[in-house]
Amino acid sequence: MHQRDTVEGWRLLLPAPYDLLWSAALVVLVGLTVAAVLVWSRRREPASSALGTLALIVLVPVLGPATYLAAAALDRRAEDRAAAPPKD
Repeated sequence: MHQRDTVEGWRLLLPAPYDLLWSAALVVLVGLTVAAVLVWSRRREPASSALGTLALIVLVPVLGPATYLAAAALDRRAEDRAAAPPKD
């Protein structure tokens, strides 16, 4: 008779689904944070504003980097529209 608590050999090689989910979440979090810090490092801001922004990016895990990247994209889009020649 086959016991229920025995694990087949091939199943030892597969991680549990929740391990995959946590790993993917960590990769997304690190990627967002790195992307936000790279964008932050290329922008020119006053020192006090820059330090506050960096604190927001690093200390607020998901919302900080996502909000900063969204705001940077909107700022860039506004700058591009302002620099573009007016259409007739």
